[in-house]
Amino acid sequence: MLRTIRVSIVLLGVLAACQSDPKTSRLPAATGPAAPATGTDRAAPAAWTGAVDSLAAGQLPPLEKLPGKLLEARRWTDVAGENLLVVYRTAPAAERTTKYTDEESYVELFVRQYVRAPGGPYRELWRLQDAVRNCPFDMGLGLLPGSTRVTDLDRDGTTETTLVYKLTCRSDVSPSQMKLIMHEGKAKYALRGFMVVPDSLPAAQLVPANACCMDTISQAQFDAPNGYQLQAGRYYNEKDFRKAPRAFLGFARGQWRRWVPRDLEPGTDDGDE
Repeated sequence: MLRTIRVSIVLLGVLAACQSDPKTSRLPAATGPAAPATGTDRAAPAAWTGAVDSLAAGQLPPLEKLPGKLLEARRWTDVAGENLLVVYRTAPAAERTTKYTDEESYVELFVRQYVRAPGGPYRELWRLQDAVRNCPFDMGLGLLPGSTRVTDLDRDGTTETTLVYKLTCRSDVSPSQMKLIMHEGKAKYALRGFMVVPDSLPAAQLVPANACCMDTISQAQFDAPNGYQLQAGRYYNEKDFRKAPRAFLGFARGQWRRWVPRDLEPGTDDGDE
């Protein structure tokens, strides 16, 4: 009993010494007003709120001059700062070099996303350029109206930008190509395939339950009678999404099914201006 009392006294002494030692004591929390910010301090970017503004050409800041006409401009803020998305398309023009005797044309699409941290300049985050070339038939290239999306699917404060557009060169009712391009920062994820042209049934009913993957369809299947119908509504593969957050692929699949039946709807053949 006496030994226990002595040990307790020693421990109490050690604790008292630690509390009075300035090397181990904790400073009290500050209660006064915060120190004023210095001239080098900058406010941290705000998290994405879900608000996206549409801009007209006259509202854009001075940026790289892109060819063609402005199709779409969006602005929003996430943890990286203020984001700006611009989409331009050129008017159809005669092809400079032709492979065939018929008159051929081309049309080009230019997309840029810029980001600006508080107090800094805009810098290019990513770029996309695509085209329909050497086309002697009816031609189209453009965003599917209403398909551009800004999301934060993985809830990390960094937004994803998704574009869906079609590329057309045809003299009949064969399907247009469709591309779904998603970016998170510089990372790019894509689905590429073909749209659905209505036949005897509404186009939405012709979309396959599983749109993936044309890479698994053999050439013999395509060469069979009506084998070309196997490409309708399907994309080639999902390889780009192997390292993406799981929510990205689920979202992309849903967007693909939503837009792929809209090949012949008004406003989706956007090659002419």
